[in-house]
Amino acid sequence: GEQLEKHEILKAKCLDILNKEGKDLSYAFNLIWEACSNMEKYVQYGFNVSQRDKIFKPNDWNSLEYKTLDEISESLKKETPTNSNEDSLAETIKDLLASKLIEVQTTENEETPDRFNTVINFSNFLLHILRLQTKQNIPLDDKRLIELFEPHLKNSKNVIAFVKEFGYNLLKGKFLFDKYIIKRELLKGEDRWSLKRLKWYEKNKVSYINTFGDENENGHEGENREILMLLSMFHVSAPTLVYKHWLNAALKYVFEHEEIQSNDYKSYLKNLAKSIFDRFIAEEQLDYFEIIYTNNGIYKNTDIDISKLDQGTGVENFVFNYLDYLLWQKDRQEDKPKFESFEYTFRSSVEHYYPQNPIEGNPKIDQKHLDNFGNLCLISSRKNSRLSNFMPQAKKDFYQNSATIGIDSIKQSLMMEFSNWNVSEIESHGKEMKELLLT
Repeated sequence: GEQLEKHEILKAKCLDILNKEGKDLSYAFNLIWEACSNMEKYVQYGFNVSQRDKIFKPNDWNSLEYKTLDEISESLKKETPTNSNEDSLAETIKDLLASKLIEVQTTENEETPDRFNTVINFSNFLLHILRLQTKQNIPLDDKRLIELFEPHLKNSKNVIAFVKEFGYNLLKGKFLFDKYIIKRELLKGEDRWSLKRLKWYEKNKVSYINTFGDENENGHEGENREILMLLSMFHVSAPTLVYKHWLNAALKYVFEHEEIQSNDYKSYLKNLAKSIFDRFIAEEQLDYFEIIYTNNGIYKNTDIDISKLDQGTGVENFVFNYLDYLLWQKDRQEDKPKFESFEYTFRSSVEHYYPQNPIEGNPKIDQKHLDNFGNLCLISSRKNSRLSNFMPQAKKDFYQNSATIGIDSIKQSLMMEFSNWNVSEIESHGKEMKELLLT
């Protein structure tokens, strides 16, 4: 028979618990679960127009009308299937295996499919919501999905309350995720980072506009762009679906604040970035849970070991991406910014700009300078294997001759501004970059 996804088994377990409370709650819970499970689409699209008006405020669709699953279930009451359909709600895992899944009513195809790509999948997202709800150090790894929910679904007296709260938090979390967490957006053949919210117009037409700032702003300035840069910096540094701590931190912030002001969100994310950088150079690493839940993402001074930046390929990707953010910020204060249109890409290869094994009998340099932070930058692994043994000048020529390639990193661009690249340049550039990181 067909294998069930873990999240489908989990949903069945939750519905089993809620069925004891009657069909209205199960109906609402199931509707929410199905609407949230499509991570690529904005959650409003998981409901038909009349449901949207109830759940997200009529003629608005941009805020949550209710605070509990009970209230949502009450507002949807008129829609609950009549007795003839009641059996379809008393789903058990056995029924699920027989694939009697409740189809969510989808209205006319209102959204171009595949416009947005998500940074996480549904089963990992469920663990983020569990972590936010319990405030426990839940491992963010969906291979353990069922096992991690198990203790909370045991027959304790609060299990019904737990599942109801989870159903509501899932809806709230997905609504906030869509609005305040970046996506990749495919538009007119272009693929870029986007931070947008859904906007309602007359006759139930919708469009996507920037979450913050000027609605039409699509340039390189503005509040939206700054937050988008911070979020994409975090994501490209930890692109896997599991253990996305930055995402958990960002969700926690938007979850706990009623009104999200761009400036406050931005300073929270900057603080978080500083804390995560600090974790890398700290003598004793804090656990991410402690950074996010105990310290609320607020940077705490710790004893640091700055030599951790001179470890060659041992330096974490995040450090380079964070430095590029700081350089981008610094550049924007200039009269003629050079890096305004810089965008983060998935680069995962730490490159020695002066090569480890120079070609054509060029001299080697000592290990200490080779691995010095000044001599390192982050590039795509494909380019690294192609260019790794070239001398700095040849690398520079390669980038300058291929206009389409664009810069891999702002740090690398600054390194290429030096006419020579030897030990003294490595030291002075390294010193300057470390000073910026530590301010």
